[in-house]
Amino acid sequence: MNNDFYEKKSGVPLVNKILMVASVLCVCATIVVFIFFNKHQKNKNNTNRENGTDNSVSDTNPTAEPTQSIVLDVIVPAEKTIATRFNPPSGYTRSTLSGGSFGDYLRNFDLREYSAKPLAYDTTTKTQITNDTLPSVSVLDLDLINKTNLQEASNSLIRLYAEYLYGQNRFNDISFNLLTTPVFKCDFKTWSEGGRLIQENNSITWCIEHGDHCTHKDVDTGTAYGVFKYYLQNVMLHSNVSSLPSNMKTVQLNDLTVGDVIYHADSNIPEIIVDMAEDSSGNKICILARGGTPASEIYIVRNESNTDLNPWHEVNKLLAGATFYRFK
Repeated sequence: MNNDFYEKKSGVPLVNKILMVASVLCVCATIVVFIFFNKHQKNKNNTNRENGTDNSVSDTNPTAEPTQSIVLDVIVPAEKTIATRFNPPSGYTRSTLSGGSFGDYLRNFDLREYSAKPLAYDTTTKTQITNDTLPSVSVLDLDLINKTNLQEASNSLIRLYAEYLYGQNRFNDISFNLLTTPVFKCDFKTWSEGGRLIQENNSITWCIEHGDHCTHKDVDTGTAYGVFKYYLQNVMLHSNVSSLPSNMKTVQLNDLTVGDVIYHADSNIPEIIVDMAEDSSGNKICILARGGTPASEIYIVRNESNTDLNPWHEVNKLLAGATFYRFK
């Protein structure tokens, strides 16, 4: 047997050996690259999930849920002011008010705890009682001027406007016409300088020089809050719903804003707009406040016909037979 035959068959050319080694190296390199890339992609996805930016597509939920807009509660009981306790309903935006204006003052008025009920003057006991029968959503954090029956419905509005002017140190602008014949202008400037009122029948005059001819003793002067409150007591003593229009001017429906007064002759209880909002079509809604007769603390009026809007009221539904006023 020829041994050369087997030696030739068993021999592998050098070129073939090189090609075999190269093939093995290529396969190994491919496996290494695949493992590295797969590990890198997993790390990237994990990082995106941690950062909330995972853009990977899920087979179980291929369609992302739409983003939902935040709907605010209309009433937030824990808040302390009109502006923060009552949000406009969805689709409405608060009207723009000038900083320092009467409207801005009312919109940001402090409120008592949400559970509070207005105190009212009880004509039977001559004391103050909690009146939970009033349509009250919240109560303004403002005590009655005293424990008598002076601060009735119309005088409540005088109180709010006077408090606003006093807080602005606009002492010379505090002035109200009294229910007298002829109309008497009672201004806080004269009062703060020591002037007091003398009434004869239905006529009132100033008493400036106090002496034996009058009953005014130990007259306090200046602009201290106690002097201001005593002035308001005297204004309210000679004011009612009939004299209220003499302190205001009429306004038109299209001009209504926060701080304006809505008066229905059939109810005899004027209400004041303490906030306002409108939608993109110009439809207006407002929040109303009022006092009571007999005297009660000023409260936000509940919307009893539309609980979804409460305490907001559609302006167009408040207008039948109403007259609109604005303090001068």
